[in-house]
Amino acid sequence: MSHRHADMASIADDAIEQIRYGKEHARWLGALMTAIHGELEPSPALLEARVSRAQDLASLGQYLADDLANYMDRCASELQAQADTVGGAK
Repeated sequence: MSHRHADMASIADDAIEQIRYGKEHARWLGALMTAIHGELEPSPALLEARVSRAQDLASLGQYLADDLANYMDRCASELQAQADTVGGAK
């Protein structure tokens, strides 16, 4: 296997790992949305307490979404730089 081919294989492995990370975040966000939905369902629990928990869960979801967006943006830039380096090393 050529050095260039090995470099591209490493970049592909990194990209696959990042996609798996994104999938895990999506699973977490889905669980949060389900929990928020559950808090907003009619219940004998005090409405103010349920709304407060839903707001806390939504804040956590926003944090995870922002974190994922920043991580994926950074990863995309790093992968592009690696690919440009390998592509330019002909």
